[in-house]
Amino acid sequence: MEAEKIAINLDESEKKILTAVSSGPMDSAYLIDKIGLDRDSVMNASRRLLSKGLVRVLTSVSVDFKLTDLGRKYAADGLPERVLLSYISTNKQADYKQLTESVPLTKEEFSAAIGSLKKIKAISIDGSAVKIDKEKPKELEEKEESMEKVMKGLNLDENEIVSELIKRGIIEKKEKFSETVEITDLGKEVMKTKGFSLRPVDKLSPEIIYNWKDAVFKGYNLDMDIPMPLSGKKNITKQFASMIKEILVSMGFKEMRSDYAESSFWNFDVMMFKQDHPDRDIQDTVHIGAGETKVPTELLERVKGVYESGFKSSTTDSSIGFRRDFDISESKKLIMRGHTTATTFRYIYDEISKHKDLPAKFFSVDKAFRNETMDFSHLPELYQIEGVVYDDDLNLSDLVSYIKEFYLRIGLDKIRLKPTYNPYTEPSLEIQAFSKGLDRWIEVGNSGIFRPETLRPFGIEKNIIAWGFGMERILISMLGVSDIRQIYGAFSDLDFLRNVPESKILRGSS
Repeated sequence: MEAEKIAINLDESEKKILTAVSSGPMDSAYLIDKIGLDRDSVMNASRRLLSKGLVRVLTSVSVDFKLTDLGRKYAADGLPERVLLSYISTNKQADYKQLTESVPLTKEEFSAAIGSLKKIKAISIDGSAVKIDKEKPKELEEKEESMEKVMKGLNLDENEIVSELIKRGIIEKKEKFSETVEITDLGKEVMKTKGFSLRPVDKLSPEIIYNWKDAVFKGYNLDMDIPMPLSGKKNITKQFASMIKEILVSMGFKEMRSDYAESSFWNFDVMMFKQDHPDRDIQDTVHIGAGETKVPTELLERVKGVYESGFKSSTTDSSIGFRRDFDISESKKLIMRGHTTATTFRYIYDEISKHKDLPAKFFSVDKAFRNETMDFSHLPELYQIEGVVYDDDLNLSDLVSYIKEFYLRIGLDKIRLKPTYNPYTEPSLEIQAFSKGLDRWIEVGNSGIFRPETLRPFGIEKNIIAWGFGMERILISMLGVSDIRQIYGAFSDLDFLRNVPESKILRGSS
């Protein structure tokens, strides 16, 4: 009788899915093609069937590596370091200036090749002489082997070599989230009932009203006792954001505010992202039509100057810039800010650069936007915790101290830091936290000391330390949750969100 009631109240999309998976588990992507419905309809119907106990939805994540356009070029022509090594291998030694003029590499590729070969001790430089120390460096061969595996579609373990190729834009890493829908015993029982073959009416029309005796109407239980929470509750992410703000205020920080829509100038140019950097592409950044926005003219010209030619300094390291043209029209493009560091640089301009003799500490807990597909660890709209400190004689030790103090106050004790690369900080540190839900370390933030190139246009020569943390990733680590979607959207469990003990996320405020 219970199965019959359930069957009569199923809609067409739910019945199509049950019929499709009755012969065996089916991947949701294949299911969409098979039953001819759009993705949202299939996903929503699957969730309804799941809530009724008629199907199980099993999730999995796979990682796919592909060569980028740059990677395919290097696969054909050779990595810059291989080209350079081959060019000087005949003489075992060459003149540095001669190499810059003769080797068929761009300035960026040449610099990357020199740095990479020095790092693995394949070459050494004595004055102007470049000498080969390793004819066949193992690390270079491992890079080429990794690229070859990607070309052949073979499995690839993500290690330090692969991470470097990803950061250089040679290999692209894609995490693919998939779901498999599987029918339960109850689902099979429902399909056998007479009600499953009926087409219940859930919308009235004059024709149906006139012929109501021949219709089967979808049932509504008006006497059902629906449990309702006695009172409303602040969303868990809002609670966590409020707690973080209290902690940062208690550490002496003042809050920063700015708009979601931002110019490429504040989001990229002031931070010395190259104007052809892949982060600017439409695949990664949310662009807003063809509009333009105003940027401070004098500051724009100073940024342009440092970008193209660098600067000379008696107190900090000099810079040669990127030695390439700066396109002002690119700076004025409108985007949804990709990180709240854009807000930080607005405050560096509006506050710090105008009061250089005073120390300053600012923070923001606000939204950033990425053109990403939502999966277990990524969101297209996320909260970023931003912090910036300006004072005399700041160094990496000060940065580490602030990071450790912050995490100590929120009650997350299992963290670690490792060196990484950022276009706008040097040195840079990646922050990782141990996720109980995933049972592994995950990246939760980035930090570093702003490069002199980013501060010189503001007339600042002191060090500024800064960090950006992904709030949702920290939150799921504290909750022991393995999937970030459990706290957002259609995938979230409302009972879980209602009943999360506040002690799990409010430890740092006590």
